[in-house]
Amino acid sequence: MQVAALVRDAGLATDVEDRGRLLRTEVSNAGLHSVRPVLELALAFHHTVLADHDRITADLERLEQLSGTGDHVHCVDLVHFMDGRPLAPRPQPGANWLAEEQTVRERWRALVLTRRSLALLEGP
Repeated sequence: MQVAALVRDAGLATDVEDRGRLLRTEVSNAGLHSVRPVLELALAFHHTVLADHDRITADLERLEQLSGTGDHVHCVDLVHFMDGRPLAPRPQPGANWLAEEQTVRERWRALVLTRRSLALLEGP
């Protein structure tokens, strides 16, 4: 539920970063390793809406580490899609999408651009 709240507030609330950092600690302390990629994806959505490229790069690095076995590689791809970045070459196979990769890319980028527009309308 708390990760969903981060997604809901991404780009709109000023405390997303602090809440995400706290939740990252709680998830780690509880040993809920499977939650971590989704949490990092939610934070990357926030950073992408804000166009904070340094934090997006850090998000990608964390997700790459978490997907080292090939699990959760789709989260890495989604961050690339959200930020309009090309996919980096990788040793393991990428995600298999139900739709064409370009369609998935456009949909995730559109989510970011729509949220960014909303954030501009609502202001600080």
